[in-house]
Amino acid sequence: MEWIGRQLVRWRYGVLLVWALLLAGAVYFGLQLPGELKGNGFAIQDGRFQSVEETLNERFDRAGATMIVLFEGGDLDGVMEEQRQKLEEIRDVKGVITPAENPEGRSGDVAYFLLEFDDHESAEASIEEVRGALIQDSDTDVRLTGEPVFAEDLNEASKNDLIRAELIGIPVALLVLLVVFGTPLAALMPLFVGLITFIVAAGALFFFAQNMELSIFVLNAVAMIAIALGIDFSLLLVNRYREELAKEQSREEAIVRTVATAGRSILFSGLCVFVGLAGLLFIQVDVFQAVALGALIAVAGAVLSALTLLPSSLYLVGDALNKGRLIKSKEGRSEERWQKLARFVMKRPVMMTIFALLLLLPSLWFVRDLELNIPDADALPTSYESRAALERWDELFGENSTDAVILFEANDLTDPMILEELTDLTAELEEESIVNNVSTFLTVANLTPEEFRQLLQVAPDQLEQFNHFVTLEGNTDLALLNVSFDVPPSDKQAQAFVRDWRDQGFEIGGPAAFNEEIYEEIYDSIPFAVVTVILATLFILMWAFRSILIPIKAIIMNVLGLGATFGLLVLIFESGYIYDAETIGILTPVFIFSLVFGLSMDYEVFLVSRIEEYYRETGDNDYATEMGLAKTSKIITSAAIIMIVVTGAFAFTGVSPIKQLGVGIALAIFIDATIIRILLVPSLMKLFGDWNWWWFGKTNLPKRNMH
Repeated sequence: MEWIGRQLVRWRYGVLLVWALLLAGAVYFGLQLPGELKGNGFAIQDGRFQSVEETLNERFDRAGATMIVLFEGGDLDGVMEEQRQKLEEIRDVKGVITPAENPEGRSGDVAYFLLEFDDHESAEASIEEVRGALIQDSDTDVRLTGEPVFAEDLNEASKNDLIRAELIGIPVALLVLLVVFGTPLAALMPLFVGLITFIVAAGALFFFAQNMELSIFVLNAVAMIAIALGIDFSLLLVNRYREELAKEQSREEAIVRTVATAGRSILFSGLCVFVGLAGLLFIQVDVFQAVALGALIAVAGAVLSALTLLPSSLYLVGDALNKGRLIKSKEGRSEERWQKLARFVMKRPVMMTIFALLLLLPSLWFVRDLELNIPDADALPTSYESRAALERWDELFGENSTDAVILFEANDLTDPMILEELTDLTAELEEESIVNNVSTFLTVANLTPEEFRQLLQVAPDQLEQFNHFVTLEGNTDLALLNVSFDVPPSDKQAQAFVRDWRDQGFEIGGPAAFNEEIYEEIYDSIPFAVVTVILATLFILMWAFRSILIPIKAIIMNVLGLGATFGLLVLIFESGYIYDAETIGILTPVFIFSLVFGLSMDYEVFLVSRIEEYYRETGDNDYATEMGLAKTSKIITSAAIIMIVVTGAFAFTGVSPIKQLGVGIALAIFIDATIIRILLVPSLMKLFGDWNWWWFGKTNLPKRNMH
């Protein structure tokens, strides 16, 4: 690391030129990134659900995407007729299904059209044209909703949330930095590095967006990580550089020493965060892959900017870093306070450990009530028309919606025995406790099997009216059973229904099958992701500190802190005490684990690296722990506050998964920086003494007792 520090000083102008060019390109491409983000990212490309979808598209006259136009009040018939003509003129609209073709599409003075499109791309491209064609100058309320509309509105809401959150987070972060360093330049440099990291990450993601679908949540996640982590790493480096300058070293030696110490901590910290987020790649769902990609780019950018851009900039700035002091503070007094607190805790290690556990363990009880969901229109703020229109549609027409589609394949659907088999299957499905209704070509036409066979003989052309339910193609006849539930398709009972009938050999599509497949992929993949992250982190920390106990303690404390966080999320969001009661987005706990697991190790590395320095000098574990806490606690606490502010600002946003993510990360960092870092770490370091530094049969650090 010292060699790297000297090269950064030697090639400082070249390093800054490379970053300037990189930043210029990133600004150009990063500004185009929001327009490339689409969808909520919850899709599995090669699963059974996708196979059923392809069959439905190939064999049935079915649209690749749909929108709903909801009408309410006024001269309903007149407005609908005029509206139908306008919508049919739109080029990409494949069909307009009105209540005339769909009798269930009207209830009193409320009705809806179903707009059909060939695929999601054409539907998304037509949203503005459809909105422009809606009749707004009548007594009838006309509103647009549907999945493509949700996706566009979520994209817009996410961009607005990002701006709102950064308008809150960045000024407060700057204020914290000013309090920490006292001078404007020292406060601004970490902030600039965080912003540059975000811009470069966004520019890099633009190129990935050309070849893969990136979720609309990616930009918000990358902003959280890049800015917060860039500031955190820079805060540590600037603080250490100021310490080295205070020892009256030359600028070059101060940079070299800073990179060798703080730079090493940043490298290992970044590696821990990188490994934690890489665990998301185990989950083969688009949104996790996209967020993981964006987050990994942000982490790599934060490490590179802190280890290259910042040292080169600090060398050029030199002593000017400490000029223009606005806030006066005595470093020694701050260290004395932290040292006293460390002594207080370490004198009562058992009591402090029990106290910390009593603060953490009760929250774990609520984790059992954690309910997860896949974000849909409910993720939008209530002010969005697409959400309000869907809720109204669901209230009046939701009972007849299709929650699961079962494929019934036969050699000859005109065979009386096969038709009887279809009838028996329909009756068996209707006996399921959660099933509200089952529709087939027989039930829709209100025909018995024998009547259907007679119809085929007398008027085979009438079969066209059933082309949404059955296709007769010789040896590959196929019929659909559309099943509606009394519970939402995301409910556990709906998922169990899909699994049970798949086990009986049926292929199933529809929302319930989609949800079941997403949940199954996530739940099956999470154990591998968690075990891999924990083991990789364990080996990284063992390598960094040449210790067995320190990494094991760090992982156990981390798991406790995360468990408490998930319990608090249940209280905050599901109880309804603070926010309107809602289930937790399935992305939230997975992403919090991946990010915070690494970030907690980030603070662990900062702290233990400093403790290790003192232990190498003195061989006294208690003194090293006390001094390590005294030297780093102010910076770690400040870094945690900035992380809490930058991520917690998303608590004031409208898109619920992003709000939950921001609140969860802020809570986890708060718990880690207070209960774990101030109480548990020093208590356990005291209790284990020199065993903390045990390394395969020996204490790996010298004991010189120089203090």
